[in-house]
Amino acid sequence: MSQGVEIVVLVQGLAALFEAIAEAGAEIRQQRKLRTAHGEVEVDYVATDASGAEVGVTVDQKTQRATFVHSDAAGRALAGRVAQRYAYSRVTEELKRKGYQIAREEKLADGTVKVVLSRWR
Repeated sequence: MSQGVEIVVLVQGLAALFEAIAEAGAEIRQQRKLRTAHGEVEVDYVATDASGAEVGVTVDQKTQRATFVHSDAAGRALAGRVAQRYAYSRVTEELKRKGYQIAREEKLADGTVKVVLSRWR
């Protein structure tokens, strides 16, 4: 039995979201529908990676919520990578703005990114 799941991310600007999609190794194209195991779903964009995994992206213009729609494990993994890259970019951007510098960064075996920051006073 397959199941569709959504991941929701609050975005501030589509450019940052598109950049996160590229950093996750995917390409984005404007497309109105995505075929899933449960039929067609209306979306604004579709992100596809080299393995063929697809994720539909809908963006609510009022709330700036981006919703990733997928129906399989490969799509879920791609949506997770995009959400992680977007969160990483937003957090490091904000901390740099506040005077922090990235001292060390490591990617753990489970995909977690560990970032150590420092700031001189």
